Amino acid sequence: MPILLFVYVQIDRILVADFARPLEFRQSNLEKQHRIGGVAGLTAAVESRAERAHRDQTAILLVDAQGRKMAGNLTAWPRGVAAPQDWTPAWLEREGSAHPEEFLVRTVRLGTGQRLLLGGLLDSRADMHRALLLALLAAFVLAVPFGLLGSLAIVREMNHMVAAIADVGQQVGAGDLSRRVETDGSGDPVDRLKLSLNTLLERIEALVEEHRVLTDALAHDLRSPLTRVHIQVSGARTDPLGDPQPRFQAIAQEVDYVLRILDGALEISRAEAGIGRGNFKHLDIGAMLFDLCEIYEPLAATNGVRITVTSPAGLMLQGNRSLIARAVANLIDNALKYGAQGGHVVLEAMVADGAVQLCVADRANGIPAERRSEALRKFGRLDSARSTPGSGLGLTLAKAVASLHGGTLMLEDNKPGLRVRLILPLHSHSFNANQLGDLP
Repeated sequence: MPILLFVYVQIDRILVADFARPLEFRQSNLEKQHRIGGVAGLTAAVESRAERAHRDQTAILLVDAQGRKMAGNLTAWPRGVAAPQDWTPAWLEREGSAHPEEFLVRTVRLGTGQRLLLGGLLDSRADMHRALLLALLAAFVLAVPFGLLGSLAIVREMNHMVAAIADVGQQVGAGDLSRRVETDGSGDPVDRLKLSLNTLLERIEALVEEHRVLTDALAHDLRSPLTRVHIQVSGARTDPLGDPQPRFQAIAQEVDYVLRILDGALEISRAEAGIGRGNFKHLDIGAMLFDLCEIYEPLAATNGVRITVTSPAGLMLQGNRSLIARAVANLIDNALKYGAQGGHVVLEAMVADGAVQLCVADRANGIPAERRSEALRKFGRLDSARSTPGSGLGLTLAKAVASLHGGTLMLEDNKPGLRVRLILPLHSHSFNANQLGDLP
């Protein structure tokens, strides 16, 4: 309604402006007569205009400084009309007219004190107003039902969209995690909401599946050491004359193995959940690698393996030192266990593409490209590694730590051997939390 009122006022202003143009031309002629012939010339021009005023529907009046009529078709200066005054509607009664009429009036005061009034009859303004009001009323009458129909259509479509999302949510709540909301690719807010919901559902499904796999793997991997513990305990009870010390040592080893599995699984879960991001500090990568090299050198020397470190001085990174060190330590441990026959393990740090790259490379048999995704899974152990003690969590933990820092873990061919590349952004605080969805 305010819009229609605004349209009405603006159109009325345009009509009045158009009506005033010919009157301005007449007034300019009268002022020209005054400049040429003075008051007498102006009086004659007003009398001439008054004689044909009924034909062109004009109201005109010239009065002296005391307000006495000098010429025109009005008996006296109209009450309430000032001089000078710009174009304004006013009701005037011309000589010989039976009733007042509405005119568009403009007045001027001459330098000699006389006042001049010129007006044009607004006989068609009322008709225009009526036509305009009828048009606006018709537009309003049409706009209401169309607006209601449009609103109903929008509400119906929104209800349909919400019902589709609610239906998927109900089915997911009932246990069907494979359900997804259909999108139309329009990119509107509702479509983006559906895409976000589908991404969330995919993440939930992946986490639930990962939880199931982890539970199954834990049950499988823990069954063997616990069975061996049970056998050792039973043997110690049924053989009272035997020496229990070797049995207790075997039990301690199996329990230690179980604890390492549980500790690794717990640490991976914490990293995947983002725990540890609050402990990010500046750390010297080169110093950390040299410390790890010093720790593992005795074990490497026992296996006849040489460890070397290559790192630029003063290479700093914002991150969780204990988790990064644990991840690199797992990679070194894997290189010593599975790449010992290569005789050389290389620890290397470099900066490339705005990220710190930590590489652990050996010179052994490596992992075929088609088996690398399997090696990155929790408890994922290749057939060639099953005879070697281990839980299959080393690479998984390294990948979880990389994701925690907004980075990635890559397995590459060292020709020969395996090169594991831990890529960590220099500005770890700017990582995208969606990268957690890339975890195994």
